[in-house]
Amino acid sequence: MRLRGPEGRLGPGLLPTPPPVALIQRKGVPAGLRFPLLPPVAAWAPQSRGAASILSAWRPAGLCQRGPGQAPGWGCPPARTRARGNEYQPKNLKRKRTHGWMKRIRTASGIEVILRRMLKGRKSLSH
Repeated sequence: MRLRGPEGRLGPGLLPTPPPVALIQRKGVPAGLRFPLLPPVAAWAPQSRGAASILSAWRPAGLCQRGPGQAPGWGCPPARTRARGNEYQPKNLKRKRTHGWMKRIRTASGIEVILRRMLKGRKSLSH
């Protein structure tokens, strides 16, 4: 399958070849602003290459690169291992046993809590 036209050509290695620099500049867009994450036009090689070299050439600029003295992980996205934030699953029975009226009324400190809430004017005295 071979596409025609200056912007849709496929090279011999089936890698998309970029349009010529003159064509980009003729359209009124500077060459550096056309494809900001792709390597410059001179870095493209239309011959067939191995998969490892293709992947290393396609690494977007500025991603996972750190300078000297920069903390690791600031330029790289974090690895997603498992879901977090779902640790708290409330149980109504435990809440009533711990903070309920019967538990408060049985202990001296629980009665203090109820009296303190009465003085404050709370509608709900126990939980």
